[in-house]
Amino acid sequence: MSTVKEVKAATKELSPQERWELYRWLGESKDVQEFRREELRREISIGIAQADSGDVAPLNIDHIKTKVHQKLKNGSH
Repeated sequence: MSTVKEVKAATKELSPQERWELYRWLGESKDVQEFRREELRREISIGIAQADSGDVAPLNIDHIKTKVHQKLKNGSH
């Protein structure tokens, strides 16, 4: 079993408060923050390249709101 799988399995055994503390600690981790920044930079770079090549769609706020509400309703993030 990989370390990630072991951590995920162990996390299921934690109380909600302990789980929250773990998630908060991870979110504040410099490594995690840097990973998120790099991921955001990659996504922005892809978006800029798509826009530069004309691969864009009209902004449809109502559609975006509907998708976000569905994700929140389903517990997806």
